[in-house]
Amino acid sequence: MKFYRVLVVSLWLGLSLMAADGQVISQTDSVEKIQLGSIKNLCSVGELYCSGQFESNDIQLLKEKGIVRVISLRAKTEINWDEASELGKAGIEFSQIPISSANDLNDANLEEIRNLLKDQNKKTLLHCGIGGRVAAAWLSYRVLDQGISLEKGMAEAEQMGLGRSPMRDKVVDYINRQSKAAAKTGSNNSKAEKPMPQESKQEAPAIDPKKSVKPGINDSFLAEDLDVDEFVKKFEIESREIFVSRERILSACRIKKGMSVADIGAGTGLFTKLFSVNVGDEGWVYAIDIAPRFLEHINKTAAEAGLTNLSGILCTDRSAQLPKESVDIVFVCDTYHHFEYPSKTLASILKGLKPGGKLIIVDFERIPGVSRDWILGHVRAGKEVVRTEIEEAGFAFVEEVKIDGLQENYFLTFQKPK
Repeated sequence: MKFYRVLVVSLWLGLSLMAADGQVISQTDSVEKIQLGSIKNLCSVGELYCSGQFESNDIQLLKEKGIVRVISLRAKTEINWDEASELGKAGIEFSQIPISSANDLNDANLEEIRNLLKDQNKKTLLHCGIGGRVAAAWLSYRVLDQGISLEKGMAEAEQMGLGRSPMRDKVVDYINRQSKAAAKTGSNNSKAEKPMPQESKQEAPAIDPKKSVKPGINDSFLAEDLDVDEFVKKFEIESREIFVSRERILSACRIKKGMSVADIGAGTGLFTKLFSVNVGDEGWVYAIDIAPRFLEHINKTAAEAGLTNLSGILCTDRSAQLPKESVDIVFVCDTYHHFEYPSKTLASILKGLKPGGKLIIVDFERIPGVSRDWILGHVRAGKEVVRTEIEEAGFAFVEEVKIDGLQENYFLTFQKPK
């Protein structure tokens, strides 16, 4: 059976550790994405490693890397093996600071994490489940103890998996308070004296507020504690017309054996698994989503179904992260209205399609006075605007396909020039 792969954007950044008088007190290190065993989202910066969960058979690899201490942000109930005991057998020190959600994140455990990370004499791995909690904890250390600006630290932490969520808001609030207190005593080592504005549902996000066409629309998917089962109940239910019409939608996609297909905004994998069966053993399907937990769910359920011709790609809000000219069809179902940066995402899709490849958009009809209030409030643009944006991105409009059973959704096909 082929291994499922989640492709994650490599992180490259510079960091300087500044003294209070501005002098450099350590060499510049860079954060580098690395591969090691089955460890998820592993990167290194100097003597510090950050990652998602590892397996017991990865412990020897950690030891070979010279790691002498592991700090886990997961609760014991989150994994099904005794991590502390196995690490102890390998002679690796273990600390556990459980942070299951934003409710568990407080000043005390952030202080504890920072104090542990400031011990530069021990090569350390800081890990959680998939990387989001680590990014939050690391952000406070990065800004308050390593002297980077909050704005830059936020951008880096976002790349590492920290989404716009209550956990991020709590960390930013903590950094702002610590910076103000340090400024009053003259002991501040960070560049975060200027507070980062806090988000709310009514405010634009702190990151690139002028460029996002729908700020905050993906917040729930980026949450570390996203409940996939709840979305399965919402997406795969007979009251949803996309679910009821899935076979007719699949037929209209005209997928052939041996094709490569990208399911962008794959969600719970409803269409990903249908495509997997249709392309056959010679074909391949990429499940692409911004939510790591959705990809984990797709990998698990695909393995249970014996599907070995698909892999996951963790995308960003600006790029689908597709390899160049790698797919015949890109399928975007009820997801286009979640593109915060449509021009950038469409450019990445155009790059990922083979010449002559097709882009299929299924999304909500947004017609004032006709569409439901939820659609009018949630979906930013109607069909004609969507078509214009896609054509301006370099695609040629092919056709609109009428699908029996679709009342609130349309089906548009575009093509990349040959």
